[in-house]
Amino acid sequence: MRHSTLALVSFLSVNLFAQGTWTQLDDHPGGQRYAQAAFSIGGKGYVCTGFNGSSNTDALWEYDAATAVWTQKASLPGGARQYASAFAIGDTGYVMCGWDNVNDIDYNDLWAYYPETDTWQQKASLPANPRNSGVAFSIDGIGYFGTGAANAIWYNDFWAYDPTTDAWTQRANLPGNARRQAVGFASGGLGYIGTGESSGIRYRDFYAYDPLTNTWLQRANLGTNNRRTAFAFTINDQGYVGGGVDFVENWNDFNRYDAVNNTWVPVASFPLPVRRNGVSFTVANSAYIVGGNGQSPILDEVWRYSPDVSTSVAEVMRGDGTLYPNPTADRLYFDTTGRGSYMILNSTGSVVKTGGVRGPIDVAELERGVYLLVLDGSGGRNSARFVVDR
Repeated sequence: MRHSTLALVSFLSVNLFAQGTWTQLDDHPGGQRYAQAAFSIGGKGYVCTGFNGSSNTDALWEYDAATAVWTQKASLPGGARQYASAFAIGDTGYVMCGWDNVNDIDYNDLWAYYPETDTWQQKASLPANPRNSGVAFSIDGIGYFGTGAANAIWYNDFWAYDPTTDAWTQRANLPGNARRQAVGFASGGLGYIGTGESSGIRYRDFYAYDPLTNTWLQRANLGTNNRRTAFAFTINDQGYVGGGVDFVENWNDFNRYDAVNNTWVPVASFPLPVRRNGVSFTVANSAYIVGGNGQSPILDEVWRYSPDVSTSVAEVMRGDGTLYPNPTADRLYFDTTGRGSYMILNSTGSVVKTGGVRGPIDVAELERGVYLLVLDGSGGRNSARFVVDR
């Protein structure tokens, strides 16, 4: 099944949008693993730790998205483990916590990885109980970590890590039930945590964290399926969640979170009927899923998801009048009523500019060529093609 492609397409008015494309890549050379940790820096993704059904690993692998090559890097010095958590800040990756089930050890340590030198450095440990299966992400140069479990105790505490001071600060607890094996992502300056399980109960609720006010707000539930060990990633500042398992039933659906309308929008389902308990990272405009398991066996598969927004659309936006001037040299004007955010894609589908809609959009820095403007707002999503010419 190597290099197979599966796409689903839907039409919205005169605009063509693909729900996304899943492409299977060559298997991960590190072998069959699940319960790994992952982060991405620049054009490369990193997968660390995990479990193969009999032993844990401390191995770190680097994936170069440009060459599709995996390279083994320096192992995590803190020891082999599973269900660790990870985030990245700038050019540094961080791996923390986790569980050594062979020796029955839960961790609360934090390790920084520097790709330029292929070295690790231990940082300040989480000043809370050791645990596994927590959620981590970063926003504006600060790392965040919360939830998790150890010894049949589930947590909903939440912490912020400042790399400039190497210090942790406790923040407002997740307002939902304490849990493990939840998922999280960062989007639009907010952090999101949802799904997971505790004491045999699975969840589908979601909460948004605002670091500026240190407050949580409950958001729309994820579909109708409770789940744990799902996947989450962010592409072009939009969060996606899918896969996972309830009690015995596994899921392969994926959904994009529309923050403006507080809704989950279905995208292309994972091509196979089961996907859970692996890891994901994002490079450029694509996300990568590595490893995991279904009911059986443990997997070493690698799949890439791409949103695939087409640039073959009309110049006039449905219900919004005309985008003008078109061609343009420096600014785009249009009706901004009800608009929340925008992104601009070039002719290859790469996002070259994003922002909030507050008036005309400055495109003076864009090179000459054809672009697609995508607007998200209270009226839904619309798009229009425009030309930059000078």
